[in-house]
Amino acid sequence: MIKTFILYWILLILTTLSVSGSDKFVYDINLIISGSPTFSIFKDERIPGLKEKTAFGYGFTGRAMWHPDRNLSFGIMSGYLLLANDEIEIKAQTNDDKKSTANAVLNAVPLQFVVSTQIDGFEAGIGMGPYVLISNIEYETIAISNRYELGLTLFSSYTFPITEQMDIGPEIRILYLSYRGIFSIMPTFTLRYNVWSY
Repeated sequence: MIKTFILYWILLILTTLSVSGSDKFVYDINLIISGSPTFSIFKDERIPGLKEKTAFGYGFTGRAMWHPDRNLSFGIMSGYLLLANDEIEIKAQTNDDKKSTANAVLNAVPLQFVVSTQIDGFEAGIGMGPYVLISNIEYETIAISNRYELGLTLFSSYTFPITEQMDIGPEIRILYLSYRGIFSIMPTFTLRYNVWSY
C-alpha cells in the first residue's frame, strides 16, 4: 500500500512540474459515473458445498478525476457492486422438517485511488486500493460481516461529446481481488461531466 502512495505522489509531482513549464495550461475536474452488469469468476467456493464458480450481478461506480493539461489524470473511485446472490437449499434434518432455503449475498464497495491517461476521447486507467467486501446471509436471522481486501481495477473507455461539458460512451472494466480469487468483467456505459475548468 505504501508503494502505491509513493507511485501516486511521484506521478503527481512529475505532472505538476510538466504543466508549470507551460505558458498556458488548463485544469479540469471531471465526474464520471457508470453502471453495468457484472460477470464474476471465483477461484474458490463462494459458499461451502456450492460448486458453481461463476455469478452474475451488477454495479454502479463513480470517480472524481483531476485532469491537468497533459495526458495523466488522478482521482478517487467508489461505488457499489453486487458480485453474487445465491440461494442455498437447507436439507431437512428429520422427516417431519420441510426443506428451506437461505440467501447469501456478496457485495463490494471500492475505495480506490485512480490514475489514468486520456487522449482524443480514449481513456485507460488503473484503480488501486481496498474493497470493502460485505457478506450477507439470511436464514431465520440475518448475519452480516465486512472485510477489507486489496483489489485492482483496470478500465478502458471511449467517450464522445453530447454537450460542451458532457460526454458519454462505452467502457470495459476488469476487477481482480487476489485473496478471494475473484475476477470480474464489467461492460459499462459511462457518463462524464466536466464539473470545473480553471
